[in-house]
Amino acid sequence: MAGTDTPTRRYRLTTQDATFIYAENPNNPLHIGSILMFEGKIDFDDFVQHVESRLHLVPRYRQRLMRVPFNLGHAVLEDDPNFRIENHVIRHLLRPGMNQAEAIDEMLRHYEIPLDYKRPLWEMHSFENLEGARTAIVSKVHHALVDGVSGVELLKVMFDLKQHPDPIEPPAEPWQPEKPSTPMRRFLEAAREATAAPVKTAIETSRELMRDPENLADEARTLTDGFQQMTQIATRRIASTPWNSGLVGQRRSLAWSTMSFGDFRKIRNAFGGSINDVVLTILTEAASRYLQHHGYSANGSLCIGCPVNVRHKEEASSLGNRVSMMFPMLPAEPMDLVERLRYVNAETERIKEAQLPQSLERLMSIADNIPPTLMGAGSRISSMALNAASTMFKLSGYKARPDGFLLPTLGINFVATNVPGVQVPQYLFGHKCLEQVPLVPCGATLGYGVAILSYNSTLCFGMSADPNLMPDVALMKYFVDEVFSELKDRAQVAYADKEAATMAATTTSAAAGGA
Repeated sequence: MAGTDTPTRRYRLTTQDATFIYAENPNNPLHIGSILMFEGKIDFDDFVQHVESRLHLVPRYRQRLMRVPFNLGHAVLEDDPNFRIENHVIRHLLRPGMNQAEAIDEMLRHYEIPLDYKRPLWEMHSFENLEGARTAIVSKVHHALVDGVSGVELLKVMFDLKQHPDPIEPPAEPWQPEKPSTPMRRFLEAAREATAAPVKTAIETSRELMRDPENLADEARTLTDGFQQMTQIATRRIASTPWNSGLVGQRRSLAWSTMSFGDFRKIRNAFGGSINDVVLTILTEAASRYLQHHGYSANGSLCIGCPVNVRHKEEASSLGNRVSMMFPMLPAEPMDLVERLRYVNAETERIKEAQLPQSLERLMSIADNIPPTLMGAGSRISSMALNAASTMFKLSGYKARPDGFLLPTLGINFVATNVPGVQVPQYLFGHKCLEQVPLVPCGATLGYGVAILSYNSTLCFGMSADPNLMPDVALMKYFVDEVFSELKDRAQVAYADKEAATMAATTTSAAAGGA
């Protein structure tokens, strides 16, 4: 927990956290992060000392993953007795004359490498000599430790909100790692928890049944709704797209657009809906135009996976994962932008009124009762199958063709995660952070994904892709920019029409009063 971690140093991953360990494979690294662009040159040695001076505020940054024998329980995080800051804060000198596109490609080559489970699951890479006399800091943290919201909390701890901040109070005592647990201790602890958990669940269910049987029935209905929702998502046919038509490899490409947050408010105020509705309107219309541009059939609907933050107020600064999902279904063919925005708003309101994210959250809580042994075995089998399929896919030489032939797509088309960030500038040694570009994982058949991060009165759309499945992510960015510009212009016209109507009404009223 950023600044408010629990007194105990050992921490067992929750089922949701552990899922990101089980689902990871070499072609599907499951860390998240961002590229932070700072003005000026940042001295690397000073940067190392800066990070090291704040590690006591994030205890998990000095903890490594320790597995339980036979995977009887989820892994625990324990102090790493071999922790070395130089393994996690790494310097890179970009070749002189390298342009930004080449520099970003170099950054991604380091970013896309999976984190080493033998060490704490985070890294920060400093890239010097970036054109424009800038320094880039690339942050990567395993998804098992953070989600988008808690990732922003880490940025608040690691970087300053003032150009000349107050000194950070050092820890009362120098850090000393706790003695590592033995495999036998971890096994016995997991066995005890596995034995106690069903009994505890049965007791709590019995108490709830006696205290409020109607509430328990509501819970059962909610779980049923969640199960039906997941079954429908897993089996329904959606629009086939080239970025879903193969298996993702390890390479990544990136494009991003930074837009004024104020413009999003104007669009929302002109046409209704929420900021997130405007975001989904832009992304789905851009995807529709991308498909049309390449000559792909755009029949059917795009299904978007949208993480939903379910943290309670007291969990605001905690690390780990506390998210549910919603899955809006939106038209795959290009359409009038205002009509699309209203369609998006109606769809998201339908999902909220049906309380589908809450249903899914309840359903995900059932996973706490699935034995980790089964989850681990299932993950190993699926990982082996994915790796074998990925090899076969590469050998086949399959390429998506714009003549209409695409492999059928099930599930979702892409993830769009909208994360509220810091709304004021952040600094490092007085150097202002000019831009924060979010990075989202791709994997399995999801060859394209978008993370949207607000920072300093802007929204940054970070579009990540597998270059084999989407070799022209820059074209998707072009359509994102185009749609945003058109929506902004439409909002401006709507405001002008509204002002003209108001002035006309005022003039008519004044004339009537004079008569």
